[in-house]
Amino acid sequence: MSGVRGEVTVLLPYPPSANRYIRRTARGCYRTAEADRYRATAMALAISNGAICLHGPVVVIATLLPKMTKKGAASKTRIDIDNGVKVACDALQGVCYKNDSQIVRLTIQIGEAVPGGGLRISVSDAASIF
Repeated sequence: MSGVRGEVTVLLPYPPSANRYIRRTARGCYRTAEADRYRATAMALAISNGAICLHGPVVVIATLLPKMTKKGAASKTRIDIDNGVKVACDALQGVCYKNDSQIVRLTIQIGEAVPGGGLRISVSDAASIF
């Protein structure tokens, strides 16, 4: 947990593509097993980092960390930046905020390459920012 009340920063695993997160069938839409695993991991990491469920407007800053190649450079193959953040924001519902509709500001950026990739996400109470 960061120094500001109602703020948490967590390093999540590299998110699955939104294309592999939801399946649509004639009987409706459902999350895949991969999505359920990612969601459980994201929730556990957020809780272990001191997340509290905020009830008002929130600000989210997301940094997609590309996978590092064997040569130490950022892989040129990566998910669409907005798809990865959508998956993570959905996964953090009920832990960092009640519903992702509470997000009033969303900043998305590409960060440094790390082995295996990742997504660093910070959630703050919007009242502490504005």
